Amino acid sequence: MDEETLVRAARRGEGAAFGQLLERYSRAVLARQYACTHERSSAEDLAQETFVRAWRGLGRLEDDRSFGSWLLSIAGYVGQEWIRRKQAAQKMKSELAESAVEEPREDSPDLPLAEAIAELAPDVQQLLALRHDRGLTCEEIARGLGKPLGTVTKTLSRAYAQLRERLVRR
Repeated sequence: MDEETLVRAARRGEGAAFGQLLERYSRAVLARQYACTHERSSAEDLAQETFVRAWRGLGRLEDDRSFGSWLLSIAGYVGQEWIRRKQAAQKMKSELAESAVEEPREDSPDLPLAEAIAELAPDVQQLLALRHDRGLTCEEIARGLGKPLGTVTKTLSRAYAQLRERLVRR
């Protein structure tokens, strides 16, 4: 079938016709996306996104004869979006890295306490985090973890005793 016939069939919802169009243009779209990403897996993801957008937007194609250029323009737009997202993520990472180097603030964690907590069993650390970092009540913790309330309170009580003991030794 010629391209115009395939486009018309695809507009009528014939997936097989759209599949044939994709076969014709898949290499060109993948190459376009690889030029943006320089990563095979990202290029494949972006090519898939391009095809999904083309399928959804097929009704907006004004001239059936311009399917190829229309599809490649969608690919270009998708690639540019990816570049913008990647640049924004890199900017955020560098800003976070810069802020991590700043001087410690007054609300920074108490190092001896943090070290003492790190020595506790992971399940006990989880209970302490739920109780103090998240501000949950013992009842909420017990319900959320599916444990008896007495087990949660007793474990926390023992954890506090272990922390006091470890902090006194330091």
